[in-house]
Amino acid sequence: MTYIQPDAATLKLRFPAFAAVADETVEYWLTDARLTVTDSWIEQDRAPAEMALAAHNMATEGFGSAGGAIAGLADMGVTEFKSGALSAQFDASTVAARNAGGYRSTRYGVAFLAFLNRNVGGPFLAGCA
Repeated sequence: MTYIQPDAATLKLRFPAFAAVADETVEYWLTDARLTVTDSWIEQDRAPAEMALAAHNMATEGFGSAGGAIAGLADMGVTEFKSGALSAQFDASTVAARNAGGYRSTRYGVAFLAFLNRNVGGPFLAGCA
């Protein structure tokens, strides 16, 4: 499988929550993601990892939508929602993860972590001859 650099249209196809974001903004965040996701990564992981990282960064900066007011409630940790005299209940662990920041604060970041763990790191040995 040959690596094909993703563009704004490809990211929006994969993550429709960013359909209304300007292409220039998406391209900016894709370019930024390529500083982390380099050609040292597994070839088939590069494009989806770039898109996941760009989407995570856009989401943390307030770009995109949840696909409508109701569609993204689960991603926000809502476990129960009532409309008349508004009532909502949130899952504490989801809210805590979002508030803690980092890659676990968005579903895009969680997806990126899977690629990151597969491509970067491993055991590091210090003081070995």
